Amino acid sequence: MMDNKLLKTAAKVAFLGVAFGLAGCASAYIPDTVHNHYKAPASLTKVPGAENVTVTVDVQNHKKRHDEISRSKDVLGIPFAGVYLHIDKAFKTAMDTALTKRGFEVGAPGTHVLVVVKHFYMHGDVFTAAVSFDGDLLMQVSIPSVNYTHLVTVNKKKLESSSSWGQLVTMSPGRTYAANAFISAAVNQVVSNPKFITALLKAGHAGAVVPRLSADG
Repeated sequence: MMDNKLLKTAAKVAFLGVAFGLAGCASAYIPDTVHNHYKAPASLTKVPGAENVTVTVDVQNHKKRHDEISRSKDVLGIPFAGVYLHIDKAFKTAMDTALTKRGFEVGAPGTHVLVVVKHFYMHGDVFTAAVSFDGDLLMQVSIPSVNYTHLVTVNKKKLESSSSWGQLVTMSPGRTYAANAFISAAVNQVVSNPKFITALLKAGHAGAVVPRLSADG
């Protein structure tokens, strides 16, 4: 028979385990804010003449749900609390980083690039080993001074992020991973587009010859 000391120790361990689990599950029902962690890929190289162009990026959030980007469900189909992203700040920071990687100067005053985020929403489900997201993003990028406008769309299905149980119940790592995958795909699509680069150089009066760019930049 187990002695009293061992019984007390086992009871404490069980209590702490239940308390931790309940705390983790409860946290999934608390609103979560994710942040931008955009990193420009190595494939984004400097454009000749870009150093002569200063760019000012302005981001406008026209989303119906504004800063809410997801409201995931647990294994029973019960909705968690909303997931939020500071759209204006996140997309501006990512665009500034990507343009700097391409060799442009970023600041004000400069050539105006307007980014309008029209739609960005993810649907998430919790499984036993991963958090799975799908969703879509739509944004419009324009350079008013040269009448350049382009619609950027990103659709992703079954974007999974494997996690430990402790991460799964809060879901924040999975949500952050998924949100940044959408941001990266959209921003990289913009700055890898030869037509966008040509328009930006023209608007900035760089007088540079725009190189032929591959699809991946």
